[in-house]
Amino acid sequence: MITMSQTGEPPYIIESVDGALRILRMLCEYKQIRLSVVAEELHVARSTAHRLLAMLVHHGFARQDEKRGEYKTGPMLLEMGFAAVRDLEMRQYARPILEDLRDRVNETVHLGMPYGQEVLYVEGVESRQQLRIGSRVGTFLPAHCVGLGKALLATLPTEELRVLYPGDELRVVTERSVRSRSELERQLDEIRERGYAASRAESTDGVGSIAVAVLDPKGSGRAAISVSAPLTRITPEAEARWVDAARNSAERLGALLWRHQASQ
Repeated sequence: MITMSQTGEPPYIIESVDGALRILRMLCEYKQIRLSVVAEELHVARSTAHRLLAMLVHHGFARQDEKRGEYKTGPMLLEMGFAAVRDLEMRQYARPILEDLRDRVNETVHLGMPYGQEVLYVEGVESRQQLRIGSRVGTFLPAHCVGLGKALLATLPTEELRVLYPGDELRVVTERSVRSRSELERQLDEIRERGYAASRAESTDGVGSIAVAVLDPKGSGRAAISVSAPLTRITPEAEARWVDAARNSAERLGALLWRHQASQ
C-alpha cells in the first residue's frame, strides 16, 4: 500500500521520477517546451534537465523538433491518452454517425479534435472499397496540412490563429503542404466562405479529403469530420456529394452533444 503524507506527497520522493513527471505535466499544459524552460521550472541545471528529457524521448513520452529544438508530447503519451479518449462522449456519439456517413459516401471517414498546431484523429471508419484510405485513428498530423485541421483552424479568429502560429514559416510534410501563415490565412478565408475545407496531397501523396467542423453553440470548432479518398476518385461531383453528407453528419453530432450536455 502506498501511504501519503498530510500534504498529499508520498513519504519518499525520488527526485528524478518527480522531475520526469513534472516535465510530462508541462508537456501536456504547454504543448511544446524548451530545455531552458524545463531547467528553470524544475530548478535544476540544464544538464540535468537534458538528461530527463532525453530519457523521456528514449521511452517515447516526448519528441524533439529537429529544427526548433523544442520538446513535444511523444507517441507513448498519445497511447496512454488515447486509452482515456476511448470513453469520451465525442467518440460515443460519433461512431454511429461516422458509420452512416461511410455507408453514404463509401469512403473512409474520420473524426478529429484540435491539439494546438496539430489535429488528433480520435475515431474513424474505413471505406469498404479495395483501394481505400487507411484509418489514422490515434495519430497526430499538422493541422494546416489536412482537411480536418483546416476546418478547425477556420473557426478561429485571426488573432488566435496568429498566437497559435507566431511565425510565418510552417512545417512542410509534402511538396503541396501550405508553407506560410499568410497563405494559410488566405485559404482559411476561402474555407469560411464556402463552409468546408479541402486538402489535396498535403499530408500524404495521392490522398485528398474534405472536412466540416463540428461547432458548439458559441460557434467554436470542437471537432471536425472528414471524408478521405485517393485523388483519382475526387471529382467535383463526388466532392459536392461528400460535403453535403459531411455537413449533415457534423450537424447531427453537434446536436447530440450539446443537447446531451444541456440535459445534465
